[in-house]
Amino acid sequence: MTSQLNTLPTAPQPSVEQQQHKRLRDLIAVNFGNTLEWYDWTIYTIFAPFFAAQFFNSANEASALLATLAVFAVGFVTRPLGGLLFGMYADRRGRKVSLTLAMSLTAGGSLFIAVAPTYANVGLAASLLLLVARLVQGLAHGGEMGTSVTYLVERAPAGRRALWGSTSWISVIAGTMLATGVGLAVNAGLTSEQTAAWGWRVAFGLGGVLAVYALYLRRRLAETDVFEKTAGSESENHQDRADAPARQPIGRRLAHNWRGVLIVMGLSAGGSITFYTWLIFAPTYAQVAKGQDATSALAAGLLAQVVFLVAIPTLGLLADRVGRKPLLYAFGIGFIALAFPLDAMIQGGFWSLFGAMSLALLVMACLFAVNGAVWAEVFPTHTRAAGVAAPLSFATAIFGGTAPYLNTWLSGNGMHHLFTGYLVVIAAVTLLTAWWAPETKDYALDRS
Repeated sequence: MTSQLNTLPTAPQPSVEQQQHKRLRDLIAVNFGNTLEWYDWTIYTIFAPFFAAQFFNSANEASALLATLAVFAVGFVTRPLGGLLFGMYADRRGRKVSLTLAMSLTAGGSLFIAVAPTYANVGLAASLLLLVARLVQGLAHGGEMGTSVTYLVERAPAGRRALWGSTSWISVIAGTMLATGVGLAVNAGLTSEQTAAWGWRVAFGLGGVLAVYALYLRRRLAETDVFEKTAGSESENHQDRADAPARQPIGRRLAHNWRGVLIVMGLSAGGSITFYTWLIFAPTYAQVAKGQDATSALAAGLLAQVVFLVAIPTLGLLADRVGRKPLLYAFGIGFIALAFPLDAMIQGGFWSLFGAMSLALLVMACLFAVNGAVWAEVFPTHTRAAGVAAPLSFATAIFGGTAPYLNTWLSGNGMHHLFTGYLVVIAAVTLLTAWWAPETKDYALDRS
């Protein structure tokens, strides 16, 4: 019997081609989910003016809109907490389960908002239910970016970590553009009354249905070899796992890896403020401050985003050959030198805005092509997801979340130059961070 058991055939090992195909499917699954996370985040802002009165007291339309936007802000504030919680979960239980849970909450939140009762039906409960849905989505959104970047970098083929990490930003832009497209389609196909009555629910329902499919894809993800190797090593060296590194308090782990935390914060500060200034707010600024036509400004912005989408993976490939620091230097020096000239280029015409945005986004791409890889490479495996997600979400909330409002307030008071100077200062912080950070291109990921 023993000899018969010993001669049983073993399961065939997947070929190199099958492994590459599976790796590519996982890349698509993670980024498809990340796209829908950003779709849901953006679609709320697009349709807030339409459904505001349905979840709050419609007696005062302005108050209802502000209340709806306040709920959006609460979701934004919960992102750092979500980054920490989901990062801790990913470091302890695995990247796959954390990403799957984040997608489940996102899908559930979107579907719930799509069918949620209105203020006229259930009164104050409608406002509270919307608040809970946004809190849940905010937590999931906070955990999504850091964990997805960690997964992509760990799952990347040898010598392609910057390229694979950079694809997460492509999915961010794709989600924003998808939401914009759906918003335009709904508004073009329905009257304002129809959009306010039920059209906005279609947009949320579409996001929820697509998120359910993304959840199906994520459930089929393979866990990263780096995590499994480290988890297996800890199981052998810490049989009860009470003293395993991943079981230690998160504060102690982050304090021990303080340099990585500061690097993520420093790089995220420059990335966040330039992202929200040049990718999100620039078309609005051209309209408000320079009198540009809305259609012209949006068209220029969308075309400039195409430039950004092409530049990110191209520079990611370059970074996998020459290293991370040259591109980080290019970003910091570029914005210190060009922030004021780029701002002066915006004169209210299509070509001036397209040129300014395209050049700004090319400089931004130098950072966005490598920041995901650097974030993951500066942390050991047992702290990587939390180490990336927590400071990333925190920096985004501080520097990115406040950028449009600070820009609007200073511009409205004739002090726009102060905001541009502020951007230069933050770019200098990122440049100093790049100088202080080690070159991580050849760092091993499977370290504890």
